[in-house]
Amino acid sequence: MRLRLLVIAFLLAGSSPAFAHRLHVDPKVAGDQVRVEAFYDDDTPAQEAKITVTLGDQTIAEGRTDEKGVWTFAKPAPGTYLVRAESVGHAATEALVVPEPDQPPPAEPTPPTDERARRTHTPWGRLAVGLAMIGGLWLAWAISRRAVSKADRA
Repeated sequence: MRLRLLVIAFLLAGSSPAFAHRLHVDPKVAGDQVRVEAFYDDDTPAQEAKITVTLGDQTIAEGRTDEKGVWTFAKPAPGTYLVRAESVGHAATEALVVPEPDQPPPAEPTPPTDERARRTHTPWGRLAVGLAMIGGLWLAWAISRRAVSKADRA
């Protein structure tokens, strides 16, 4: 019984976290509007995700994303806001900085497609290592189980 608990503990400790349904939110100031995009790690849009924009304890704007995972609203006053997306039990939070009008525009940002591709990249190597660890631990458990059974019969 102890061996079984030990094997289960190793399997749980050695397994990789699941990345398939992690939610991301990407708010960007675009002219006189803010464009909020919500998407999952597998690059599917988070449709009908609830978006909440807050400044401290005050809610500035709320809405839901469309079929493309996008929601827009009027650009608020300069400041640092918190944008939260919630969809099907998942949540993501990102800061949104609205600069002062007289500030120069920020340096050329990373193209959104490159940033989104980086965020939605599946870590195949880490996943393979995690699955190999689980398989190896299961094999070790099965071999030890067989050895215990043979010792009990003898």
